[in-house]
Amino acid sequence: MALLEIEDLWVRFPGARGPVEAVRGIDLSVGREKLGIVRRVRLGKSCTGRSILRLLPRYATVTTRRAVFDGIDLAHASERDMRRIRGSRISMIMQDPKFSLNPVMTVGRQIAEAYLVHADEASGAARRRTLDMLAAVRIRDPERIYDAYPHELSGGMGSAS
Repeated sequence: MALLEIEDLWVRFPGARGPVEAVRGIDLSVGREKLGIVRRVRLGKSCTGRSILRLLPRYATVTTRRAVFDGIDLAHASERDMRRIRGSRISMIMQDPKFSLNPVMTVGRQIAEAYLVHADEASGAARRRTLDMLAAVRIRDPERIYDAYPHELSGGMGSAS
């Protein structure tokens, strides 16, 4: 049985010459495995993920015949339910995560903030856990990276500067 089922997903954005179709009729059926969507650039991969997680801007038009995750109708779930699902049950890693970070917050603070949303712990514990996570993915000098801003990291930071 599928954990995530998407049928006939369309995403449109307003354009100067009418609606721009970013995603056209995608169907997905995913079990409990991890899914990686690989295609050429500008073909709707990120838009598909964001639409499933309901993270697109309000001006986007998203339509689907069916969008169900573990029995939950994602198209009609409350924002509160979506916050419980995002990150803890469904996650998305962007094509270039560095550019998904807030440029005026340190990397560590952003990771810790995301952790605190899903864990009932104090901020000191979140800092320790964030440093552990950075070390686990073999980031050299996790303390320095924790206190760095995204623009201070090399383009290869995803590969552990």
